[in-house]
Amino acid sequence: MKRLQSRLFLVVALFSSSSIAWAQSGTGVNGQVNSDRVPIPAVPFLNISPDARSGALGEAGVALSPTDANGTFWNVSKLAFAEKDAGVSLTYTPWLRNLIGDMWLSYLSGYKKIGKNQVVGLSLNYFNMGQIQFTNDQGLETAQFDSKDFSVAGSYALKLSNKLGLGLSLRYINSNLTGNQVINGVATKPGSTVAGDIALFSNGYSPEKKWYANYGVMIQNIGGKINYGGSQNPYFIPTNLKIGTAITNRLDEKNSLTLAVDLNKLMVPTPPQRDQNGNIIKGKDTDKLGLFEGVFGSFADAPGGFKEELQEVTISTGLEYDWNKILQARLGYFYENPKKGNRSYITAGFGVRYQSLGLDFSYLFQGNGQQNPLNNTLRLSLSYLIDSKVRIPEAPRDEN
Repeated sequence: MKRLQSRLFLVVALFSSSSIAWAQSGTGVNGQVNSDRVPIPAVPFLNISPDARSGALGEAGVALSPTDANGTFWNVSKLAFAEKDAGVSLTYTPWLRNLIGDMWLSYLSGYKKIGKNQVVGLSLNYFNMGQIQFTNDQGLETAQFDSKDFSVAGSYALKLSNKLGLGLSLRYINSNLTGNQVINGVATKPGSTVAGDIALFSNGYSPEKKWYANYGVMIQNIGGKINYGGSQNPYFIPTNLKIGTAITNRLDEKNSLTLAVDLNKLMVPTPPQRDQNGNIIKGKDTDKLGLFEGVFGSFADAPGGFKEELQEVTISTGLEYDWNKILQARLGYFYENPKKGNRSYITAGFGVRYQSLGLDFSYLFQGNGQQNPLNNTLRLSLSYLIDSKVRIPEAPRDEN
């Protein structure tokens, strides 16, 4: 059971923390003051940046111009402004490879225009947590299982005007952590639920403008709680509010710079403040909160009031240089308050485009000499765009 407990703890804790200390000692992320009030939902893989472009931009992406199919994750409404008729993208990410060698994430997405102003999309998000060795109380091996989570989503985007797009997604989520094993006398089962996204995108691009700005907003993963069996209360899933902008300066015909900034608020109840006996001093018992009370009440449920609510907002920012839509260089920074997870890291990467093919790479590293289980995280994305428009060749000129 020790390995099972350690791996499941890592899966939950390390997605919202940056320190190996929590997983090793349980005393708090880097000794953070408020570690017992970090909102930690189930199925946290839904919040991992799945593609290398945004991964290199500090995990900003809600307002970036749609250059591939990964808008199905960041903001499906912007796909209504995609230049090409269809596209597919595949990303592979080894996860927590400094700690666990067999954990990885893969994201497959695609979109297709079905009219001048409408787009449909499909995506598969698969997270393999590696093999778990089950043992009994005597330490004897009883079973092995490859823990895995996945989600499948269908999306629809509609161009409301030349500048505004609306997007909707419906997602099925499945989380199989234990393979129906009986743990401490409790029968477990895979958890599943359904969730949806709603998004808006404001497109500021104009061929006459040297400067323009895009804006995006999305509520992601609005859905039911998830249960893994037994008598425990079901868990909230990672509902998010994302707000962002991407400001582009077209330096000349071939060169441009884009600054992207995203703010993200996890719409999950904040754990209450408790005394030494476990009694609630301030805040709400999250186990007793209903779905909508917990999700939409998450803007005003922190025991520390509005100040603590602001501490739960993460900041993603990145700068992208583009040359002739062929080569891109990227640099980003992600910040999370030390009392609410303490993730803080730098990202970098590049992109290459050749006709319809695209390759993107990103790398994450921690500064300030801190140990971080996310250190050296790599992402590799391949994309392919399809333009099905039939172009009629010009008639040959009569030289006579």
